[in-house]
Amino acid sequence: MDGVIKQLMAGGCSVAEACAELAGEQIAALVAQLKAEADRHWWINARRSLELADVIITLGQLRDEPQHLALGLMARGDALKLLGRVEEAWEALGAAGDRFHEIGDDVGWARTRIGRLLICVDLRQVDTALADADIARRHLSAAGMTEKCLVLDMNTAIVHHLLGAYDRSLDLYQAALALGEANPTIGAAWLGPIHTNIGYVYDLLGDFRQALAHYRQARAHFAQRQEAGGVALVDLNSAHIAMAQGHYREALQLLHEARSFYLSENLASEVAQVDSDRVECYILLNRFGEARDLARDVCRQYLASGSAYREALALAQLATVEAQLGDYHAADEALGAAEAIFVGLGATTWVATVQLRRARIAYQRGELDMAEDEARSAAESFEASGRQIDHAEARLLHGQVLLEQGDIAAAAEAGAYALGLARRCNVPHLRYSAHLHNGRVAAALGQTTRAGRAFQAAVATVARAEQGLSLTLRPGFLENRSEALHALMGYYLQDGYVARAFNLLEHVKSHAMLHYIANRDYLRWPTGDTRARQLSAELDQLRAEHHWLYQRTYGQPTAHDAPQRAIPVAQLQANLNVIERRMRGLTEQLYLLSAAGERGGIRRPPAVHDLQRQLGEGDLLVEFYSNGDQIWAFTLGQGDLQAAGLAIRHAEVEGAIAQLELNIQAALRVGAQAPLSQRLGGIARQILARLFSGLLGPLAERIGAAQRLLIVPYGILHYVPFHLAHDGSGHLIERREVVILPTGSLLSRPAVRQQAGALVLAHTADGQLPAAGDEASSVQRWFGGAIYRDEAATRSVLQAPTAQVLHIAAHGKQRIDQPDLSYINLADGQLYADDLLQHDLSYELVTLSGCETGRATVAAGDELIGLGRGLLYAGAGALIASLWRVPDEMTATLMDQLYQSLSNGASKAAALRAAQRALLAQHPNLHPAFWGGFQ
Repeated sequence: MDGVIKQLMAGGCSVAEACAELAGEQIAALVAQLKAEADRHWWINARRSLELADVIITLGQLRDEPQHLALGLMARGDALKLLGRVEEAWEALGAAGDRFHEIGDDVGWARTRIGRLLICVDLRQVDTALADADIARRHLSAAGMTEKCLVLDMNTAIVHHLLGAYDRSLDLYQAALALGEANPTIGAAWLGPIHTNIGYVYDLLGDFRQALAHYRQARAHFAQRQEAGGVALVDLNSAHIAMAQGHYREALQLLHEARSFYLSENLASEVAQVDSDRVECYILLNRFGEARDLARDVCRQYLASGSAYREALALAQLATVEAQLGDYHAADEALGAAEAIFVGLGATTWVATVQLRRARIAYQRGELDMAEDEARSAAESFEASGRQIDHAEARLLHGQVLLEQGDIAAAAEAGAYALGLARRCNVPHLRYSAHLHNGRVAAALGQTTRAGRAFQAAVATVARAEQGLSLTLRPGFLENRSEALHALMGYYLQDGYVARAFNLLEHVKSHAMLHYIANRDYLRWPTGDTRARQLSAELDQLRAEHHWLYQRTYGQPTAHDAPQRAIPVAQLQANLNVIERRMRGLTEQLYLLSAAGERGGIRRPPAVHDLQRQLGEGDLLVEFYSNGDQIWAFTLGQGDLQAAGLAIRHAEVEGAIAQLELNIQAALRVGAQAPLSQRLGGIARQILARLFSGLLGPLAERIGAAQRLLIVPYGILHYVPFHLAHDGSGHLIERREVVILPTGSLLSRPAVRQQAGALVLAHTADGQLPAAGDEASSVQRWFGGAIYRDEAATRSVLQAPTAQVLHIAAHGKQRIDQPDLSYINLADGQLYADDLLQHDLSYELVTLSGCETGRATVAAGDELIGLGRGLLYAGAGALIASLWRVPDEMTATLMDQLYQSLSNGASKAAALRAAQRALLAQHPNLHPAFWGGFQ
């Protein structure tokens, strides 16, 4: 019989040919074996299960055997539901039941009702399915079909837990588990699914210890039976707990692995489920753009498949994302649609989920009355159903509203409850919110010390959570978690704890950078892993497509490109967005496969006295901080630390930066020698004088006779060209050396020392950068080494052994919209920031002589995302790069002066200062855009 089945599945002959010589009893045995195989493949390969079902149907039709036909239809329905084709599955199971009923087979009819339970919620057929299940259980019990009773109990439990009746579902699951354990012969196949489902209920109830215990047992059962689909499901569910407990890197890794498995099995419904879970994870990581795109895709898939229940869950997620992106109308529509589905299903707990999300949105919009009503109602529902984490979140939100309304006592009670539960269940995002809320409550009561402790606990919670994040996840995670930092900084500064404030600021700014610099190998994508090689190959292909498309969208068209440029720009941009999203997904997976989230080698940022020991005679460290409105400046010398609140506001600095950037771009357009350029230069100096007056003027006494200023900007101040700040009679760079640091803690980093020499890449971009070759010759003249020009200037050159200097003269682009896609254009394509991290670039100095290669996007946590960060993390000791596109001839002159000074023993800061002063001395009226573009 096995040979017949193999022959049928191999497709070597038809069903009629394979079974032509089989007698009736042999056909019956074959059908029974085919059905058993179809059932066995549920957790292995549902498509194979469907193929086996269709063979049974064909046999029933050929032999005109209604029993076999009914059995085949039932097997088909069971397979279809696993493939996400729920409406077809419902019809197939219904047709099977009708056939069994026609021949008086009550047990057969009862068996068809088992599978229908799993899809009744999606199809809004709960009442029908549960009523049929009661009848089916009587038939199955009377027939002594213990295994079928077990599965019926399990599927009935699933319906109740989907609807939020968790106590009832656990009772049914435990009954099924007891039945399976008491009858190991029939129960072995079902222990994995039962433990999985029990674990999922405990997950929803916030009892993660119990949930994980059941998941471990389920995984062991699935693995023993080699049921890969079951293992993937357990891993998928385990990702939910990892998310809740703040292990986002682990969660995403599990989700990507599950998604890869489901894609390989062509299981579209399961892929959509994974994508829905990824949406939730992206929401927690504040990656709302990606979350919205993904949530819309998931909603469309569930709408098309008729999975109403899951569509409603996805709509609730979409509403949260739309609100975070400011589209409240779309959020309201999505919540309304989700609520209508849940109400129709009688899923009161999920209605409460909608209420909680609506309350959050109302709170965002300042609609406190609505927020209070919805949060209170949601809290009551969650308390009744036992969903303790959701209950705590609703209580906390209600408390936040009450605090705004002045009911401090009730707000304090809500915060205490939420914090207690967050600690018991280990839910970091809830713990952070509770600490922050409790700090605000204490501040409202005038209890400043208690408020400070609460804010400190909130900051510590964030710091612990971010230690496990990969490079791509950290900036987004911090996006909405800076309030506690600002509150704690305000508390320290107000009460005169200057050293504490400075140490806190340095810790927040530097601990991730110091970790990555000390553990550079953790940023390297694995090369020996099969999955990593597949991802890298796919990424390379996408990058090639992206480069081609980007050039045709934003580059200068050639005659060869003319037909392609006939495509509307909007369509080209849409295609680019799709490719860029896929590229980000692949790089994310590569970082997840690396050891980037490991905690080994974490360095504590140096304290004040440690940094003071790194300062030389005549050095002054000026470090800025802003809470989004007020700006403070810390000044650290060898002997003391001071802090000063500045009168200039954040908005004023932002306005001046915008004016300066427009001015510089205008000057670059008209050219250095144009009369208008000089007038623009006068206006630029006025803007730079305002910046000097507001940011450095109040520190004049501290700056005093300092010969070297080490400036650490914060937030928007990273876009201020401090070396160009004007005191009314001259630029800052004319008075003293200026060093810009992303964090003061870099002073404690051991200096990079390399063998003499230089590695130079010069790519003229088909003559668009004609002076790049002159720059290269200047570097070689003063430092020796090898030059790789034009076609030889490829990415692989960076694999060469390091030396003192790496100089890259090429076109570059800082993508403000997508900073992780910033690049340098070389002969063989775009060199991205991520690529830099795959090389040892521990040169003493790296110079990027290209368009705006020194710019960066400031992310949360004051992290600078761009090419510069990539170079520092790849080991560069120092970086000189352009802030805007400086004309070729000016750049060549400046670089020759720079490297001459370096070769004569000047420090990097002194050499750059000398080169810029020399240009200014030669052209006293030159607009700073032409001589001050490097930093």
